[in-house]
Amino acid sequence: MSDFFDKIQAMDSTDKIFEEIKKLNERLFRINEGSPMHEQLQGMIETCHMRQSELFAGQMEASDKTPDVLDIGEIQSTVYTPEYDEQNLLTTLTNFYSKETVTKKLTKQPEPAPAPVQQPVQHTPEPSTEFTIEVPKFGAKK
Repeated sequence: MSDFFDKIQAMDSTDKIFEEIKKLNERLFRINEGSPMHEQLQGMIETCHMRQSELFAGQMEASDKTPDVLDIGEIQSTVYTPEYDEQNLLTTLTNFYSKETVTKKLTKQPEPAPAPVQQPVQHTPEPSTEFTIEVPKFGAKK
């Protein structure tokens, strides 16, 4: 079967493949449908059809004249980047949210620094000697 596959793959003309399909169909119609050869011939015909569709797709792609990239023209644009200094930003945001026009300079009020809270000092209790046991140390010799 691989010899047949190689034979079909070596064919580079759809006419040759069409003649091979025609020859296989003539053999197929002479064989009993229950025979294992019937299924094998159907598989061979399917292989020919696949190769034929590959060649047709290659021919369609070769004859396609549409360019890979369409040239749709050029556009001109100007990018404006506003300067975001703190004073202008504060005035613009205030005007936007209050729906009023404020022309005077606004200043940002400094945030009060939080006063440090003194944490209470906690003393750790001493361990009781009543429940103390000796734990052997790894690698220690007596």
